[in-house]
Amino acid sequence: MDKKQEAFLLELINDFKVEAAEQHQTIINGLVALEKGPPTAAFQQLVETTFREIHSMKGAARAVNQTEIGRLCQGMESVFHQVKSGDLALTSVHFDALYQATDLLAVMLAEIDKKEKSFGANTLAQMMKRLDALTSGEIPPKPMEFPALPRVQDQPKTEKQNQPVPKPVVAVPPAADTVRIATAKLGTLLHEAEEFISVKATLGYYIQEIQKQQNQRLSGIIREMKQFHHALSRMVDDLLLDIKTTLLYPFSTLLDIFPKIVRDLGKEYKKEINLTIQGGEIEIDRRILEEIKDPLIHIIRNCIDHGLETPEIRKEAGKAPSGILEMIVKKDTGRHVILTIRDDGTGIDRKKVLQSALKMGIVTSESAERMTDQEVFSLIFRSGISTSQFITDISGRGLGMAIVAEKISKLGGDIATSSIPGQGAAFTITLPVTISNFRGILVQISEQFFIIPTTSVERAIRIRKKGIRSVETSPMISLNDESIALVRLGDVLGIPPLKSKTTEDLPVPVLILSLAPKKIAFIVDYIHGEQEGMVKDMGPQLIHVRNISGITVLGSGQIIPILNIPELMDSATHAFSPGAEQQPAYTESLSDHQKYILVAEDSITLRILLKNILESSGYMVKTAVDGMEAFQFLKNEVFDLVVSDVEMPRMNGFDLTSRIRNDKTLSETPVILVTALDSPEDRQKGIESGADAYIIKGNFEQSNLLDTIHRLI
Repeated sequence: MDKKQEAFLLELINDFKVEAAEQHQTIINGLVALEKGPPTAAFQQLVETTFREIHSMKGAARAVNQTEIGRLCQGMESVFHQVKSGDLALTSVHFDALYQATDLLAVMLAEIDKKEKSFGANTLAQMMKRLDALTSGEIPPKPMEFPALPRVQDQPKTEKQNQPVPKPVVAVPPAADTVRIATAKLGTLLHEAEEFISVKATLGYYIQEIQKQQNQRLSGIIREMKQFHHALSRMVDDLLLDIKTTLLYPFSTLLDIFPKIVRDLGKEYKKEINLTIQGGEIEIDRRILEEIKDPLIHIIRNCIDHGLETPEIRKEAGKAPSGILEMIVKKDTGRHVILTIRDDGTGIDRKKVLQSALKMGIVTSESAERMTDQEVFSLIFRSGISTSQFITDISGRGLGMAIVAEKISKLGGDIATSSIPGQGAAFTITLPVTISNFRGILVQISEQFFIIPTTSVERAIRIRKKGIRSVETSPMISLNDESIALVRLGDVLGIPPLKSKTTEDLPVPVLILSLAPKKIAFIVDYIHGEQEGMVKDMGPQLIHVRNISGITVLGSGQIIPILNIPELMDSATHAFSPGAEQQPAYTESLSDHQKYILVAEDSITLRILLKNILESSGYMVKTAVDGMEAFQFLKNEVFDLVVSDVEMPRMNGFDLTSRIRNDKTLSETPVILVTALDSPEDRQKGIESGADAYIIKGNFEQSNLLDTIHRLI
């Protein structure tokens, strides 16, 4: 095959991937709609549409030599052929198998370009065997043994996976006045257009420099240059707006993935859920859709896991067995989109939130009594706050909602929550329609200049020394009856202050920065006003420079660092707020004696790994080869916490945990189960045995374990 043929095949495969993504989502939507049991006419139409999409994908896959995808489509097509002819009635077993087939299909599509696949020939063979069983009538009473597949929404993001799923539509020829263009090309075009922002800034700078000359003969030229600058600015702004408009996608391109996600989570947690979605036609910047996907999945998971009850509990409370989950998109009068996620579950437990906040040292007992419900509920966006007493790899560590709030804030949006006990909770997310041109406040610290993103600046004020008070040795200011921690920006960044020649109590400039519910006031030396520009990264050599997210270039050509607000707030909190705002690191949170941890693990490899991780974090560690030996150690020595595997000889982790809980001298010892058993039934066994946390080895990360230990001791 020559280069020309290779290029043609590559282009053909790229076209196939775009078309197949649309077809895949339409197939999933068809399954979700069919499972709800629609009337006969609608049912037949859905079967026909879904069948046609599978058939079309099969043919296209074969045309581009994707034989495995073609085989899988053939198996699914056979099932729908029998349904279409009336020879097969779809049951829950059929739907489970077809959904699993779409999961495998999603992985196949995502890995077309990869040499190393996450699935093998046996995976496809098992799936084909299961689909054949459906068409032959030999349906097993339980799902067949099938290799676990990574969920697409949980896979590490690649450049292609970052793209939102295209809007699901039945494949039709494009309209005469439309053209399909790769979003990467539009992104490049936008980037090139944004370079004109620098042209605007440079021209404005030179006009100001000429004005300083005070030469009357130049007044006419200056006047004409100002007019030209005004016209150029208008043209650049209009160009950027028009290009950004081409990047608007309907919200449905993202929301259409949620019916299946909710369906899968409902089965996992044994809950009945009625999901409704409104406002999917409202458009928003595609780049925002990419970034908001993971936060929305986390919120939905939280609503299902912590909010909605099981049918039995709902009946006892006088509710319908099926929980209600709503996703509503609206466009406000300005340039913002408002997304509300609402459930009718138990609501947010004010008492549990406060208990978690008190334990983490985020609030004091005195301040907790004065907090309104809204102030309490906003605490769930603080790192470490969780209402779940049982910790797993996906919930209970109090990190997820803090990350959600941080990601939304980075997009220039915000999130708020409300709740009524026993009636449910609502999360309201406000997002900009498009990603605005970068704007920031130019500040000076000694001889250094920095840009602070305008979206993070709540207010700029001037204060005197007499307006500063001390709370638990930490400087604070009061603004609108709110106490805000005060730090010097130069101290956080390690820049020494200018030597002052006066002792007068002169007012100093202060910027109040806000990130999620956290606010900190930063003292600067000078505020030079707002600047517009482009954000440029600093290259791979400087990617790990703390507190700096990029650089921008002023009209004068001066290169100015842009401050990374989440890192800056974190640096300020850890270094200068020993009171309510303090969030100590692991080593700082240890009490006077070194914490002693017992590890029970029969695998020598994992035993050594866990021991090294914990000792590197400052803990003393003792290891046991199984539950029996671990229990003997517990009877003879005092440990602060136990980390245990589940499947071990002589005594497993469940039995070890139960014996610890039933022993008067050991019953209060925290227990973390680290295991490969990830079914809901196994998690339930962990809860019933009395474990405090349950972490899956497949999703195991060092930070997960250390975060969990930090919460428990």
